[in-house]
Amino acid sequence: MVRPQVYRIKKYENKIVGDVIKARFDALRDVMREQQEVRFSDLVNLEETVKSIVEPQGVPTILIPHYLNFGRELYSKTQRFSGTSLQNEAKLVYEKWKARGLNVDLLKAIASAFGIDTTGWA
Repeated sequence: MVRPQVYRIKKYENKIVGDVIKARFDALRDVMREQQEVRFSDLVNLEETVKSIVEPQGVPTILIPHYLNFGRELYSKTQRFSGTSLQNEAKLVYEKWKARGLNVDLLKAIASAFGIDTTGWA
């Protein structure tokens, strides 16, 4: 059933009432904070892991953020995908950063730290 435009506008207007939005946020605030704490903790661990892989290899300081971004992208993929889909998504991220000139051996080491199988990656 196709809903008329007037119905859709009315429904949207009801959603954006300030009191309604505030009530939703207030109800979810504690849960949202707990979820963010877990994510932030994961990201700190991720960044420390990536730095422990990259820094001993003598990577210039200016390039370290790029490796961190690669790690963050992989982390994002691990939160949304698993199995073959994760492998395929990780390979795409790897190819993107490889094309940007990052060291392939370091990229593979970072991916392996996430438990991603890098065999067959060129």
